[in-house]
Amino acid sequence: MRKQGTAMILLASVAWAATAFGHSGSRHEAPGRLVGVSVDVGGRSADLYPAPDGSGRYYLEACEGSSYVLRLANRSAERLGVVVTVDGLNAISGARHRGQGRMYVLDPWQRTTVRGWRTSLEDVRRFTFVDEKSSYAARSGKANSRMGWIELEVFREKRRPVRRQWPEDRVDRPSGRSGEAEAPSSRAESPPRASEPTADAAEAEARDQAKSQAGARARSYPGTGWGSRAHDPVVLVNFEPEPSPAQRTTLRYEYRGALVALGVLPSPPHRDRLAERDRGEGFAPPPLW
Repeated sequence: MRKQGTAMILLASVAWAATAFGHSGSRHEAPGRLVGVSVDVGGRSADLYPAPDGSGRYYLEACEGSSYVLRLANRSAERLGVVVTVDGLNAISGARHRGQGRMYVLDPWQRTTVRGWRTSLEDVRRFTFVDEKSSYAARSGKANSRMGWIELEVFREKRRPVRRQWPEDRVDRPSGRSGEAEAPSSRAESPPRASEPTADAAEAEARDQAKSQAGARARSYPGTGWGSRAHDPVVLVNFEPEPSPAQRTTLRYEYRGALVALGVLPSPPHRDRLAERDRGEGFAPPPLW
């Protein structure tokens, strides 16, 4: 573990295939130029719905009692570090997210699965949808404004200077320090602009609206709990990230009633039972003969 940098973790490759699109405008993967992410809930690929406000977030439905996993896919030919934050807490250290923190390191084109809160190099506690009051964040005294958020920040690795040894009999050395080539220039391409996953006024207003419109059951909100133990070995590696993330991806999870109130899912058709009764609908039909 390097004291100057951040201790990183490298996962073993896991083969899996992700379906790009779901149904009704949803997707099964949140796209990213560097890292794609999808979610399995209860062993099935979850539909990801784009936020109606154009913020770039994606929503998924939380099912209380179901465990879920995050599937990451490095889409690039470079090694990348990924900070995974759930309910505002780092999924490896459990600390509140205040910058880079501990991260998973993916080799070029690597795919892997993040199954839960990491408790050691060998085990995790599964991500499980529970009531917000029973979430790991709340039970640890770390509940915050990012409850219901799954956030990924992708960091490129810093490029290291290359030392080149020149032959002793060579006289046409470059200017500068003897026997050393200049360090390669920094990456010309700047990181892509990404919408900051801030809890703006519109988001707060929409959530308040969800609280007022939903019924008693929907007024409870989901969080991520401390689930059962799972064997998930990893190894420590050294990785020095660039100062700023090159990609940000934000997922939001809510119960179905809240997704309807937020305008993510359509409202179910209204059923007028009085009209059905008046028309004689919903009762036993006459015999066929």
